Amino acid sequence: MKICLHTNWEVSAKYIGGTERFLVNMCKELESFGHEPFIVCSGEDNEIYVEGIKVIGRYGESLKKSLHKYQYFSSEFIRKEIIGEKYNEDSLKRLSDYTLGQLDGIEADVFHLNSFISASYISSLKNLIVTNHENDKEYDWYWGKGFFSFFKNLVANKQTNLHTISNLYTPSKYYADFFSKEFDLPVKSIHLGIPLNYFAYMNKEDALRREYSFADDDIILLLPSRFQPFQKGHDIALKACAILKEKNISFKIIFTGVKKSSEKYRSFFDDLVFQYGLQQNVKVITFPDINEAYRNTDVVISPERYCSYGLSISESLSLGIPTIMSDIPTYKEIATGLKHAFFFQSESSEDLANVIINISNSARRYRESAIDFRINNDLRDCAKKYSAAYQNIASNRNKNRSD
Repeated sequence: MKICLHTNWEVSAKYIGGTERFLVNMCKELESFGHEPFIVCSGEDNEIYVEGIKVIGRYGESLKKSLHKYQYFSSEFIRKEIIGEKYNEDSLKRLSDYTLGQLDGIEADVFHLNSFISASYISSLKNLIVTNHENDKEYDWYWGKGFFSFFKNLVANKQTNLHTISNLYTPSKYYADFFSKEFDLPVKSIHLGIPLNYFAYMNKEDALRREYSFADDDIILLLPSRFQPFQKGHDIALKACAILKEKNISFKIIFTGVKKSSEKYRSFFDDLVFQYGLQQNVKVITFPDINEAYRNTDVVISPERYCSYGLSISESLSLGIPTIMSDIPTYKEIATGLKHAFFFQSESSEDLANVIINISNSARRYRESAIDFRINNDLRDCAKKYSAAYQNIASNRNKNRSD
Protein backbone atom coordinates (compact mmCIF):
# COMPACT_ATOMS: atom_id res chain seq x y z
CA MET A 1 0.00 0.00 0.00
CA LYS A 2 1.31 3.45 -0.96
CA ILE A 3 1.01 5.79 2.01
CA CYS A 4 1.65 9.52 1.72
CA LEU A 5 2.43 11.24 5.04
CA HIS A 6 2.12 15.01 4.69
CA THR A 7 3.31 17.96 6.74
CA ASN A 8 3.27 21.69 6.02
CA TRP A 9 6.63 21.96 7.82
CA GLU A 10 9.95 21.22 6.16
CA VAL A 11 11.71 17.88 6.54
CA SER A 12 15.39 18.06 5.62
CA ALA A 13 18.52 16.04 6.22
CA LYS A 14 20.08 18.98 8.13
CA TYR A 15 17.52 19.31 10.89
CA ILE A 16 14.43 17.37 11.91
CA GLY A 17 12.16 18.52 14.72
CA GLY A 18 10.29 16.13 17.00
CA THR A 19 7.15 15.72 14.90
CA GLU A 20 9.13 15.48 11.67
CA ARG A 21 11.35 12.80 13.21
CA PHE A 22 8.19 10.92 14.15
CA LEU A 23 7.14 10.95 10.48
CA VAL A 24 10.52 9.60 9.34
CA ASN A 25 10.54 6.89 12.00
CA MET A 26 6.93 6.01 11.28
CA CYS A 27 7.83 5.50 7.62
CA LYS A 28 10.62 3.13 8.65
CA GLU A 29 8.20 1.04 10.69
CA LEU A 30 5.60 1.02 7.90
CA GLU A 31 8.29 -0.11 5.45
CA SER A 32 9.09 -3.02 7.73
CA PHE A 33 5.47 -4.18 7.30
CA GLY A 34 5.80 -4.04 3.50
CA HIS A 35 4.04 -0.71 2.87
CA GLU A 36 5.45 1.95 0.55
CA PRO A 37 5.43 5.11 2.69
CA PHE A 38 6.85 8.48 1.72
CA ILE A 39 6.63 12.08 2.94
CA VAL A 40 5.40 15.21 1.15
CA CYS A 41 6.36 18.45 2.87
CA SER A 42 7.02 22.12 2.27
CA GLY A 43 10.37 22.38 0.56
CA GLU A 44 12.22 23.12 -2.65
CA ASP A 45 10.73 21.30 -5.61
CA ASN A 46 12.85 18.18 -5.40
CA GLU A 47 13.07 14.65 -4.06
CA ILE A 48 15.54 13.73 -1.35
CA TYR A 49 16.08 10.82 1.01
CA VAL A 50 16.26 11.36 4.76
CA GLU A 51 17.58 8.31 6.58
CA GLY A 52 16.48 6.22 3.62
CA ILE A 53 12.94 7.63 3.49
CA LYS A 54 11.76 9.42 0.34
CA VAL A 55 10.83 13.05 1.02
CA ILE A 56 9.20 15.18 -1.67
CA GLY A 57 9.41 18.94 -1.19
CA ARG A 58 6.77 21.20 -2.76
CA TYR A 59 5.65 24.77 -2.25
CA GLY A 60 4.00 26.06 -5.41
CA GLU A 61 4.98 28.28 -8.32
CA SER A 62 3.19 31.36 -6.99
CA LEU A 63 5.41 31.53 -3.88
CA LYS A 64 8.79 31.42 -5.61
CA LYS A 65 9.27 35.19 -5.57
CA SER A 66 8.75 35.43 -1.82
CA LEU A 67 10.79 32.38 -0.83
CA HIS A 68 14.10 34.26 -0.60
CA LYS A 69 12.83 36.12 2.50
CA TYR A 70 12.90 32.94 4.60
CA GLN A 71 15.70 30.64 5.69
CA TYR A 72 13.44 27.61 5.45
CA PHE A 73 9.76 26.66 5.40
CA SER A 74 8.85 27.74 8.91
CA SER A 75 5.66 28.77 10.70
CA GLU A 76 6.62 32.35 9.77
CA PHE A 77 6.57 31.42 6.07
CA ILE A 78 3.15 29.77 6.39
CA ARG A 79 1.69 32.58 8.50
CA LYS A 80 2.90 35.46 6.33
CA GLU A 81 2.69 33.95 2.85
CA ILE A 82 -0.31 31.62 3.12
CA ILE A 83 -2.48 32.26 6.17
CA GLY A 84 -1.76 35.98 6.36
CA GLU A 85 -0.99 38.17 9.37
CA LYS A 86 -4.69 38.45 10.21
CA TYR A 87 -6.38 35.05 10.13
CA ASN A 88 -9.93 34.48 8.89
CA GLU A 89 -11.90 31.74 7.19
CA ASP A 90 -10.26 32.50 3.86
CA SER A 91 -6.88 31.92 5.55
CA LEU A 92 -7.81 28.34 6.29
CA LYS A 93 -9.08 27.85 2.77
CA ARG A 94 -5.75 29.14 1.43
CA LEU A 95 -3.85 26.69 3.65
CA SER A 96 -6.02 23.79 2.48
CA ASP A 97 -5.52 24.90 -1.14
CA TYR A 98 -1.76 25.07 -0.52
CA THR A 99 -1.86 21.53 0.91
CA LEU A 100 -3.86 20.26 -2.05
CA GLY A 101 -1.37 21.90 -4.39
CA GLN A 102 1.44 20.03 -2.68
CA LEU A 103 -0.43 16.75 -3.13
CA ASP A 104 -1.48 17.40 -6.71
CA GLY A 105 -0.34 14.51 -8.90
CA ILE A 106 0.82 12.44 -5.94
CA GLU A 107 -0.36 8.84 -6.20
CA ALA A 108 -1.17 7.09 -2.93
CA ASP A 109 -3.72 4.69 -1.50
CA VAL A 110 -3.99 6.76 1.69
CA PHE A 111 -3.10 10.37 2.50
CA HIS A 112 -2.14 10.98 6.14
CA LEU A 113 -2.17 14.70 7.01
CA ASN A 114 -0.41 16.18 9.99
CA SER A 115 -2.73 19.01 11.06
CA PHE A 116 -6.43 19.70 11.53
CA ILE A 117 -6.11 23.19 10.08
CA SER A 118 -4.37 22.06 6.88
CA ALA A 119 -7.23 19.58 6.31
CA SER A 120 -10.06 21.88 7.38
CA TYR A 121 -11.29 22.80 3.90
CA ILE A 122 -10.21 19.74 1.92
CA SER A 123 -13.09 17.81 0.37
CA SER A 124 -11.54 16.20 -2.71
CA LEU A 125 -9.39 13.62 -0.88
CA LYS A 126 -11.61 10.79 0.32
CA ASN A 127 -8.93 8.33 1.45
CA LEU A 128 -7.83 10.69 4.19
CA ILE A 129 -6.61 10.39 7.78
CA VAL A 130 -5.53 13.32 9.96
CA THR A 131 -3.35 13.30 13.08
CA ASN A 132 -3.09 16.65 14.82
CA HIS A 133 0.25 17.44 16.51
CA GLU A 134 -0.70 20.94 17.73
CA ASN A 135 -2.69 21.95 20.78
CA ASP A 136 -4.80 25.00 21.53
CA LYS A 137 -1.91 27.03 22.97
CA GLU A 138 0.33 26.25 20.02
CA TYR A 139 -2.45 27.36 17.66
CA ASP A 140 -2.58 30.74 19.38
CA TRP A 141 1.20 31.12 19.38
CA TYR A 142 1.76 30.17 15.73
CA TRP A 143 -1.26 31.78 14.08
CA GLY A 144 -2.28 34.61 16.42
CA LYS A 145 -3.99 35.22 19.74
CA GLY A 146 -7.56 33.92 19.72
CA PHE A 147 -7.00 31.61 16.75
CA PHE A 148 -8.09 28.46 18.54
CA SER A 149 -11.37 29.99 19.71
CA PHE A 150 -12.01 31.18 16.16
CA PHE A 151 -11.16 27.76 14.68
CA LYS A 152 -13.17 25.88 17.31
CA ASN A 153 -16.31 27.82 16.47
CA LEU A 154 -15.92 27.10 12.76
CA VAL A 155 -15.47 23.36 13.37
CA ALA A 156 -18.21 23.02 15.98
CA ASN A 157 -20.66 24.81 13.68
CA LYS A 158 -19.68 22.46 10.83
CA GLN A 159 -18.38 25.28 8.65
CA THR A 160 -15.22 23.30 7.87
CA ASN A 161 -14.95 19.85 6.29
CA LEU A 162 -13.50 18.16 9.39
CA HIS A 163 -16.91 16.69 10.28
CA THR A 164 -16.80 14.73 7.00
CA ILE A 165 -13.49 13.02 7.92
CA SER A 166 -14.08 9.92 10.01
CA ASN A 167 -10.43 9.35 10.94
CA LEU A 168 -9.28 12.19 13.19
CA TYR A 169 -6.52 11.45 15.71
CA THR A 170 -4.20 13.03 18.26
CA PRO A 171 -1.18 11.40 19.94
CA SER A 172 -2.60 11.74 23.46
CA LYS A 173 -5.88 10.71 25.04
CA TYR A 174 -5.98 14.03 26.88
CA TYR A 175 -6.11 16.03 23.66
CA ALA A 176 -8.37 13.51 21.95
CA ASP A 177 -10.91 14.13 24.71
CA PHE A 178 -10.23 17.88 24.62
CA PHE A 179 -10.75 18.27 20.86
CA SER A 180 -13.76 15.92 20.86
CA LYS A 181 -15.46 18.18 23.39
CA GLU A 182 -14.39 21.50 21.85
CA PHE A 183 -15.14 20.49 18.25
CA ASP A 184 -18.20 18.33 18.99
CA LEU A 185 -16.56 15.65 16.83
CA PRO A 186 -15.20 12.17 17.59
CA VAL A 187 -11.39 12.43 17.84
CA LYS A 188 -9.46 9.27 18.72
CA SER A 189 -5.98 8.81 20.14
CA ILE A 190 -3.05 6.70 19.03
CA HIS A 191 -0.05 7.40 21.22
CA LEU A 192 3.30 7.60 19.49
CA GLY A 193 6.26 5.75 20.99
CA ILE A 194 9.98 5.25 20.52
CA PRO A 195 11.91 3.39 17.81
CA LEU A 196 13.51 0.98 20.24
CA ASN A 197 16.36 -0.08 17.94
CA TYR A 198 17.50 3.53 17.56
CA PHE A 199 17.20 4.36 21.26
CA ALA A 200 18.92 1.25 22.57
CA TYR A 201 19.34 0.99 26.33
CA MET A 202 22.88 2.01 27.29
CA ASN A 203 25.07 2.55 30.32
CA LYS A 204 26.19 6.09 31.11
CA GLU A 205 29.44 7.36 29.58
CA ASP A 206 31.82 10.16 30.56
CA ALA A 207 33.04 11.29 27.13
CA LEU A 208 31.50 14.77 27.40
CA ARG A 209 32.69 15.14 30.98
CA ARG A 210 36.25 14.59 29.75
CA GLU A 211 35.85 16.66 26.56
CA TYR A 212 34.56 19.74 28.40
CA SER A 213 36.54 19.20 31.62
CA PHE A 214 33.44 18.92 33.78
CA ALA A 215 34.27 18.25 37.41
CA ASP A 216 33.86 14.70 38.66
CA ASP A 217 31.22 15.79 41.16
CA ASP A 218 29.22 17.85 38.62
CA ILE A 219 25.71 16.54 38.06
CA ILE A 220 25.12 16.81 34.32
CA LEU A 221 21.64 18.03 33.43
CA LEU A 222 20.22 17.93 29.90
CA LEU A 223 17.33 19.87 28.35
CA PRO A 224 16.95 18.17 24.93
CA SER A 225 14.05 20.15 23.47
CA ARG A 226 14.11 22.59 20.56
CA PHE A 227 15.29 26.11 21.39
CA GLN A 228 11.90 27.73 21.96
CA PRO A 229 11.80 29.20 25.49
CA PHE A 230 8.16 30.36 25.51
CA GLN A 231 6.98 26.74 25.24
CA LYS A 232 9.93 24.62 26.31
CA GLY A 233 10.65 26.56 29.49
CA HIS A 234 14.32 27.43 29.08
CA ASP A 235 13.74 30.43 31.34
CA ILE A 236 12.29 28.17 34.03
CA ALA A 237 15.33 25.89 33.76
CA LEU A 238 17.83 28.75 34.02
CA LYS A 239 16.12 30.22 37.08
CA ALA A 240 16.19 26.77 38.70
CA CYS A 241 19.90 26.58 37.88
CA ALA A 242 20.43 29.93 39.59
CA ILE A 243 18.90 28.41 42.71
CA LEU A 244 21.22 25.40 42.44
CA LYS A 245 24.18 27.76 42.20
CA GLU A 246 23.04 29.70 45.27
CA LYS A 247 22.89 26.41 47.18
CA ASN A 248 26.43 25.49 46.03
CA ILE A 249 25.25 22.46 44.02
CA SER A 250 27.98 21.39 41.57
CA PHE A 251 26.36 21.03 38.15
CA LYS A 252 26.52 21.62 34.41
CA ILE A 253 23.48 21.93 32.13
CA ILE A 254 23.47 21.14 28.41
CA PHE A 255 20.94 22.71 26.03
CA THR A 256 20.37 21.25 22.55
CA GLY A 257 17.99 21.93 19.65
CA VAL A 258 19.62 25.13 18.38
CA LYS A 259 19.18 25.92 14.68
CA LYS A 260 19.01 29.03 12.50
CA SER A 261 15.35 29.69 13.22
CA SER A 262 16.03 29.82 16.97
CA GLU A 263 18.64 32.58 16.75
CA LYS A 264 15.94 35.16 17.51
CA TYR A 265 15.59 33.60 20.98
CA ARG A 266 19.32 33.30 21.63
CA SER A 267 19.84 36.85 22.93
CA PHE A 268 16.98 36.37 25.43
CA PHE A 269 18.60 33.12 26.55
CA ASP A 270 22.11 34.61 26.76
CA ASP A 271 20.82 37.57 28.76
CA LEU A 272 19.34 35.20 31.35
CA VAL A 273 22.56 33.19 31.53
CA PHE A 274 24.47 36.42 32.23
CA GLN A 275 21.84 37.75 34.65
CA TYR A 276 22.00 34.57 36.76
CA GLY A 277 25.80 34.29 36.48
CA LEU A 278 25.63 30.85 34.87
CA GLN A 279 28.29 31.30 32.19
CA GLN A 280 30.43 28.52 33.68
CA ASN A 281 27.48 26.17 34.16
CA VAL A 282 25.76 26.33 30.77
CA LYS A 283 26.75 24.53 27.58
CA VAL A 284 24.83 24.86 24.29
CA ILE A 285 25.75 21.92 22.07
CA THR A 286 24.37 20.77 18.72
CA PHE A 287 24.60 16.99 18.59
CA PRO A 288 24.51 15.16 15.24
CA ASP A 289 23.02 12.26 17.19
CA ILE A 290 20.98 12.98 20.31
CA ASN A 291 22.04 9.62 21.72
CA GLU A 292 25.46 11.16 22.37
CA ALA A 293 23.82 13.60 24.76
CA TYR A 294 21.74 10.91 26.44
CA ARG A 295 24.77 8.66 26.94
CA ASN A 296 26.55 11.40 28.89
CA THR A 297 23.83 12.90 31.06
CA ASP A 298 22.83 12.19 34.64
CA VAL A 299 19.37 13.79 34.65
CA VAL A 300 17.04 15.02 31.88
CA ILE A 301 14.76 17.96 32.66
CA SER A 302 11.74 19.14 30.70
CA PRO A 303 10.08 22.26 32.14
CA GLU A 304 7.69 22.53 29.20
CA ARG A 305 4.63 24.72 29.66
CA TYR A 306 2.42 22.72 27.27
CA CYS A 307 2.96 19.81 24.91
CA SER A 308 0.77 17.79 22.56
CA TYR A 309 2.61 14.59 23.45
CA GLY A 310 6.21 14.37 24.74
CA LEU A 311 8.71 12.72 22.43
CA SER A 312 11.83 14.00 24.20
CA ILE A 313 10.77 12.72 27.60
CA SER A 314 9.78 9.43 25.95
CA GLU A 315 13.32 9.11 24.63
CA SER A 316 14.96 9.68 28.01
CA LEU A 317 12.46 7.48 29.83
CA SER A 318 13.10 4.67 27.34
CA LEU A 319 16.80 4.86 28.29
CA GLY A 320 16.18 4.70 32.02
CA ILE A 321 17.48 8.23 32.64
CA PRO A 322 15.97 10.02 35.65
CA THR A 323 13.62 12.51 34.01
CA ILE A 324 12.20 15.55 35.76
CA MET A 325 9.22 17.08 34.01
CA SER A 326 6.47 19.61 34.56
CA ASP A 327 3.16 18.15 35.70
CA ILE A 328 1.29 18.95 32.48
CA PRO A 329 -1.45 16.50 31.40
CA THR A 330 0.34 14.82 28.50
CA TYR A 331 3.50 14.21 30.53
CA LYS A 332 1.46 12.70 33.36
CA GLU A 333 -0.34 10.53 30.81
CA ILE A 334 2.99 9.16 29.57
CA ALA A 335 5.06 8.86 32.75
CA THR A 336 2.85 8.42 35.82
CA GLY A 337 3.91 5.39 37.85
CA LEU A 338 7.46 5.08 36.49
CA LYS A 339 10.21 4.95 39.12
CA HIS A 340 12.51 7.20 37.10
CA ALA A 341 9.87 9.83 36.28
CA PHE A 342 9.77 12.84 38.63
CA PHE A 343 7.25 15.67 38.40
CA PHE A 344 7.48 19.26 39.57
CA GLN A 345 4.85 21.98 39.68
CA SER A 346 4.61 23.53 36.22
CA GLU A 347 6.14 27.04 35.97
CA SER A 348 7.85 26.69 39.39
CA SER A 349 11.64 27.05 39.12
CA GLU A 350 11.86 26.61 42.89
CA ASP A 351 10.09 23.25 42.76
CA LEU A 352 12.23 22.13 39.81
CA ALA A 353 15.42 23.02 41.71
CA ASN A 354 14.21 21.11 44.78
CA VAL A 355 13.48 17.96 42.77
CA ILE A 356 16.91 18.15 41.11
CA ILE A 357 18.56 18.43 44.53
CA ASN A 358 16.48 15.57 45.96
CA ILE A 359 17.51 13.09 43.27
CA SER A 360 21.01 14.36 42.42
CA ASN A 361 22.81 12.22 44.99
CA SER A 362 21.25 9.01 43.71
CA ALA A 363 21.00 9.73 39.98
CA ARG A 364 21.44 6.44 38.13
CA ARG A 365 20.06 4.46 35.22
CA TYR A 366 16.79 2.64 35.96
CA ARG A 367 16.98 -0.46 33.77
CA GLU A 368 13.87 -2.29 35.03
CA SER A 369 11.70 0.82 34.91
CA ALA A 370 13.03 1.56 31.41
CA ILE A 371 12.04 -1.95 30.32
CA ASP A 372 8.49 -1.34 31.56
CA PHE A 373 8.35 1.89 29.57
CA ARG A 374 9.85 0.38 26.40
CA ILE A 375 7.40 -2.52 26.36
CA ASN A 376 4.45 -0.14 26.50
CA ASN A 377 5.81 2.60 24.22
CA ASP A 378 7.19 0.82 21.16
CA LEU A 379 6.70 2.87 17.98
CA ARG A 380 5.93 -0.36 16.13
CA ASP A 381 2.69 -0.67 18.12
CA CYS A 382 1.76 2.84 16.94
CA ALA A 383 2.58 1.86 13.35
CA LYS A 384 0.42 -1.25 13.64
CA LYS A 385 -2.59 0.80 14.74
CA TYR A 386 -2.15 3.30 11.92
CA SER A 387 -1.59 0.48 9.44
CA ALA A 388 -4.92 -1.03 10.48
CA ALA A 389 -6.57 2.37 9.98
CA TYR A 390 -4.98 2.72 6.51
CA GLN A 391 -6.16 -0.72 5.47
CA ASN A 392 -9.67 0.00 6.73
CA ILE A 393 -9.81 3.26 4.74
CA ALA A 394 -8.54 1.58 1.58
CA SER A 395 -10.93 -1.37 1.87
CA ASN A 396 -13.93 0.91 2.46
CA ARG A 397 -12.96 2.98 -0.56
CA ASN A 398 -12.66 -0.11 -2.75
CA LYS A 399 -16.01 -1.38 -1.45
CA ASN A 400 -17.70 1.93 -2.29
CA ARG A 401 -16.23 1.79 -5.79
CA SER A 402 -17.57 -1.72 -6.37
CA ASP A 403 -21.01 -0.73 -5.06
